[in-house]
Amino acid sequence: MNYTRDAYERAEKTLGKRREKAFDERDERFERASAILPEISGLERSLTKKRFDFLRSIGSGDNGSALTISELREETGKTEAIIEQMLLSADLPADYLDYHFTCPRCKDTGYRDGVRCDCMTKLLEQYTVEELNKQCSIKLHSFDEFRLDYYPETSDDGDAPRNRMLTVYNNCKSYAEDFDGSAQSLFLYGRTGLGKTFLSSCIAAEVMSKGYSVVFFSFPTLFSKLEDEHFGRSDERTMEILMSADLVILDDLGSEFKTQFTEAKLYEIVNGRMNCDKPTIISTNLTVHQLQDTYNERIISRVMMEFAPLRFVGSDIRQVIRRRSYSMSN
Repeated sequence: MNYTRDAYERAEKTLGKRREKAFDERDERFERASAILPEISGLERSLTKKRFDFLRSIGSGDNGSALTISELREETGKTEAIIEQMLLSADLPADYLDYHFTCPRCKDTGYRDGVRCDCMTKLLEQYTVEELNKQCSIKLHSFDEFRLDYYPETSDDGDAPRNRMLTVYNNCKSYAEDFDGSAQSLFLYGRTGLGKTFLSSCIAAEVMSKGYSVVFFSFPTLFSKLEDEHFGRSDERTMEILMSADLVILDDLGSEFKTQFTEAKLYEIVNGRMNCDKPTIISTNLTVHQLQDTYNERIISRVMMEFAPLRFVGSDIRQVIRRRSYSMSN
């Protein structure tokens, strides 16, 4: 996963708060322990002085011998052992004055020996997913809500829309259930009102529930945002978001006002995500011939060659619902 800039900022802020909390809580415990055992303050100052003297000798050019380091460790260990015994005698835990970090491996710094700690990675994943999923600006649905009876069993041309749509439904459901970051891209096409957006939202909901990040845009909204950012009317980072998400769903290709800018951005998105092996779902009401007449060959070739096509058939579901509602009311 490519982590967003905001995720890094949030992760650093969270780790900073964790460290601050660990320091504050340790200070409070030290005050309570000192009130019971005043000698602890002197021992603590002695430890601090020894460590400071050692660091000062290193800074002055005397890097210290192995014996010096060994002596420091030995004296520190003896003093810490005395403090632990004093704490136990006062019915306090031996680690009462330790710093209790959320992640003891990196001490809530996010890095250990110059390598990113698992706790930092988990925060980056969490915050990136949260940020990207905010872009899924559509009502999410469940596959259980899909109504196959909205599609006719037969059509005038002898086709079987219901059977075909059962196959489409099963393909979408399997795609969502088996989704991983290297899933194939999908191309959903067919006339308006056949459930492309609905099944796309079902895929989005299922994929998000598995912990992946999903971005969902209609093409007019997407290109409006990209134009605002391109011309300095917005400081959002939509292209960064599109390239970072595990799954991008772009709805209603062909409904946007087509310009050289939108065509260039469409190619950049499709090609960029393909090069990163990230799946994209595109839906359109246009026929294949209309797409070929509308978009350049570079875009069409990538969509036709790299995206698995799912053709939606049947009658406009909204009209079917209206007819049924009218029949029930009369």
